[in-house]
Amino acid sequence: PGLSSLVITSLLTVISATLFPNLFQKLRTSGTALGILFLQMFFAASGAAGSLLLVLRQAPSLIIFSILQLAIHFLVLIGVGKGLMRLDPNELYLASNANVGGPTTAAAMAQAKEWKKLVLPALLVGVLGYATATALSLSLSPILIRLASR
Repeated sequence: PGLSSLVITSLLTVISATLFPNLFQKLRTSGTALGILFLQMFFAASGAAGSLLLVLRQAPSLIIFSILQLAIHFLVLIGVGKGLMRLDPNELYLASNANVGGPTTAAAMAQAKEWKKLVLPALLVGVLGYATATALSLSLSPILIRLASR
């Protein structure tokens, strides 16, 4: 199979915007408005499909595990990032959001907080996380399948 049309379209758009920035600058305002609109539609569709009460009834241990995982993540992030490395707390919160929620929620947070210079980095860090996690999980899956079949 070949590349999907979405990948080809994305690639052509990035190349075009890089080669002809003045042409695409004119589209920036309307593109931002459309992007925010589609992000809101994505959040609404994602939220409409979920039921916290159903998860609490069916798998309460999953909620406990998730809370524990997020707490450890946040404590390490603040302990290392703010305590040892003395990084900006707002950037750490945004990085945490990109890690936990992905690029869309991190970009939405940066936009809502009016951190305009951090919208693109939030998206890129979130996408980097997706790419890294996907590669890692695909690499580990054969090992885990072999372990589980023993």
